[in-house]
Amino acid sequence: MPAFSDMWTGKTIGAALAEASGRFGSRVGWIFENGSVTYEGLMETSGLVARGLLALGVKKGHKVAVWLAGYSEWAPIYFGIARIGAVIVPVNTRYKPFEIEYVLHKSNATMLILKDEGASGKNYAGILNEIAPELDGAQPGRLKLSRLPHLSHVICVDETRPWSGCSTLAGLMKAASGVSASALALAESEVTPEDDALIQFTSGTTALPKGALLYQNAMLRGSYYNNYLLGITEGENFFSPQPFYHAGGSIQVMLGPVVCGCTVIVQTYFSPEGALRLMEKYKCTVTMGHQPHFIEYLNYPDLKKLNLCVEKADIFAPPDIRKRVHEEMGIAFLNSPYGMTETHLGGTSCQVGDPLEKWMYTVGRCMPGVELGIRDREDGTLLPAGKTGEACFRGWAVMKGYYDDPEMTAEVLDKEGWFRTGDLAVVDEEGYVRLVGRVKDMIRVGGENVAASDVEGYLLGHEKVKQAVAVGAPERRLGEVVVAFVELKAGNEATEEEIVSYCRGGLASFKVPRKVIFVTEWPLSGTGKIQKVALQKQAEDYMSKGAR
Repeated sequence: MPAFSDMWTGKTIGAALAEASGRFGSRVGWIFENGSVTYEGLMETSGLVARGLLALGVKKGHKVAVWLAGYSEWAPIYFGIARIGAVIVPVNTRYKPFEIEYVLHKSNATMLILKDEGASGKNYAGILNEIAPELDGAQPGRLKLSRLPHLSHVICVDETRPWSGCSTLAGLMKAASGVSASALALAESEVTPEDDALIQFTSGTTALPKGALLYQNAMLRGSYYNNYLLGITEGENFFSPQPFYHAGGSIQVMLGPVVCGCTVIVQTYFSPEGALRLMEKYKCTVTMGHQPHFIEYLNYPDLKKLNLCVEKADIFAPPDIRKRVHEEMGIAFLNSPYGMTETHLGGTSCQVGDPLEKWMYTVGRCMPGVELGIRDREDGTLLPAGKTGEACFRGWAVMKGYYDDPEMTAEVLDKEGWFRTGDLAVVDEEGYVRLVGRVKDMIRVGGENVAASDVEGYLLGHEKVKQAVAVGAPERRLGEVVVAFVELKAGNEATEEEIVSYCRGGLASFKVPRKVIFVTEWPLSGTGKIQKVALQKQAEDYMSKGAR
């Protein structure tokens, strides 16, 4: 990794929190719908969590999965895990049972922390019992689960309803009494800036999500540069609808108060009216979101009646949507930074003061310490300004690799430290980057990455399906949606609703096809491969005509 030094050099997440606590003290840094968190309060509660984890045998490098929506408990859990050098594994709250099982098994998680969501219709207990039936009647802390052999502790955040085989978060924090402050200090002293801190699962071109292995210091830098270039200053209120199972939530938002002194307002589950009301209530001057968030805001019937004061936003949407948001919501600066989970959100960004045509139509210039190369897809040659090639990053931002997946890591990380994004881009003479396409076979539904092979693999599990291909088609609110082409086995019949219903039973909602098109023959290339480009054009035609 090329040498680079900035204000975060040599810092761990725990050390950064301690400095912020000393500086901001009793000020509120995090506002959740179920409670607020101050800096000094977080130092105390995260310390209790950290000592409780140590008391239960969690050590540096151990993986702790957190299956939790945007509740206030996230803050002490997150920082408590980081302070002792254990590794946070956020679990997508939209995942289905087989995806949950995969993430827990793949990450080698020794502990799972979750919240009972039965009242909101999310049956986490049912899912957990489905993949770990031995929990019923098991002794907490001594679990022996056949499908999750590494998992020894399940911690329920809900104090009033501890499940069979589970401990409670209150119990974990009570266990802190068995670990001294000096023992915690010793554990913290052994954590280094380069230590693993987060396994953030992201969909890729494989059949299941890949776990990007991220480290402490780069997470601080990723949060700092994204927030600094957006122009966030101390004391500003920053609304975020980003869940913590996305890097936007787990890096930019959670660490935002620590690195720039802002206050983040977090919505438990996204709803457009609720989000707008929170922005109004807390007089937020900053927000961030994906295309679906802003489409919902634009279509909210009482938008003009709200007293919003948002001045700047990170928006992950094409120029036409950015233009509407700029004009209809009156947001003066809209930034569309280019980073990803695998780069700790590091990459390129515009900044306050850049010309409108730059932040409206490009993704900015390289962040400090990040090197961008536009490389020829065939031979890897670095291309000059004005030439289109694959965008590749090098520097502090690049992940360590995909956890326990050397083959997939080798596909995207070369020996010189370049990370291949799979995106096509061009750089102008001033260094501003414009994205022009995507090499990866990836569908971007709202803020979610959907690997076509995820959907295809699941469809092939249907007893009537012979062949299936999934493609993305443009959709105004979500950006893209999944369209599935399906060939049935000889002698079988099926309806679109039958196939969609089957997908709803096993895939996360954002992966479920919006449209199913039945085919009896496929467009083939000269080598006999299915031509996805032809199918994508057909899907786009269907969606543009409003076909269902």
